[in-house]
Amino acid sequence: MFAKFLLAALTTMALSPIVQAAQYPWYEVEIYVFERQSHSDEHWPDTPLDLKTTNAVDLLTPQVASDITGVSMALGDCGKNSWNTVGSVSNSDGTNTQPQQPCHGLESATTLVMPKIMPVNVLPKNVQTADLQTAVLEGADQAQFGDMIAKLQRQAGVQSLLHMTWKQEMKPRRQAQPLHLFAGQDFSERFQANGLPISQQAVTQSSFGGINELMPQEKPAPVWKFDGLLNIYLNHYLYVETRFNLRQPGQKSISLEGQPATVIPYLYSMPMEQNRRIRSTEIHYFDHPAMGMILQVRRMQQPDGAEPQQEPESQEIEDDQPQTPPAAETTTPSAKNIQPLQN
Repeated sequence: MFAKFLLAALTTMALSPIVQAAQYPWYEVEIYVFERQSHSDEHWPDTPLDLKTTNAVDLLTPQVASDITGVSMALGDCGKNSWNTVGSVSNSDGTNTQPQQPCHGLESATTLVMPKIMPVNVLPKNVQTADLQTAVLEGADQAQFGDMIAKLQRQAGVQSLLHMTWKQEMKPRRQAQPLHLFAGQDFSERFQANGLPISQQAVTQSSFGGINELMPQEKPAPVWKFDGLLNIYLNHYLYVETRFNLRQPGQKSISLEGQPATVIPYLYSMPMEQNRRIRSTEIHYFDHPAMGMILQVRRMQQPDGAEPQQEPESQEIEDDQPQTPPAAETTTPSAKNIQPLQN
């Protein structure tokens, strides 16, 4: 009995990661997020939605971040005559005296630099950066929203923020990992995440041409125009949860005790928090006074050797089980098939 158990365990360990991970069905997902100018009188909360990204899947950073590890190693805090001089110090006669220490500051250097403005269309650099085991970013050849996006972009006041396509394993809610999505401009040089402006005194001190230039400066975390979590999970039906912040710079009047009101620059956050049940293959529109999101979850061919867990028998549930789509379902969807989701 023990031998059979050991054999079964070894067989499971020998399976490829994709097969081991495919105990749940895989779907293809495409989203398009856009901002639209509006004159809504709606009052927005003073604080943005809290985003817990610790367990979130990040498909974007590996595609847009620049690795500057080499630059940090070369420059660090080195002087102009000693950068990239790792080895020995040479005397004028050509003899070596003592080992040359590498330029310090490397350990605290930031190795990845994000762009100040995110690209709208995020595409994989290569297979290695696109594959995160339970979610895989796909190329432009898998996107189907092209015609619909072109029509929306012709409307006044519409500004594209993010368009991407990926495939992911659909797990139950308790096991599902949300995707961390962000787009647009990074406001971290002007504003804090809570919306307040960065202190002018701090900016002056950090830019002072003295000893502060030699001290490592901690780069603030990005404060993106669009930032949030998208969670799609399968619980008999497909569900979509959004927890987004859309930021817009403006002005705000604040009053301190015993002092007159002061108008300061302020970064407003407009939340978009929804939880909706959807059906695969349909195109769904998530509405908001200042933005919108178009989303489609498509059936796809399951990975080789995958045996997804079966859901209880129901016609509605069976419609949401993955299978090879017929040719008619792979065509570009039309705008008339969009299913609006009202708040």
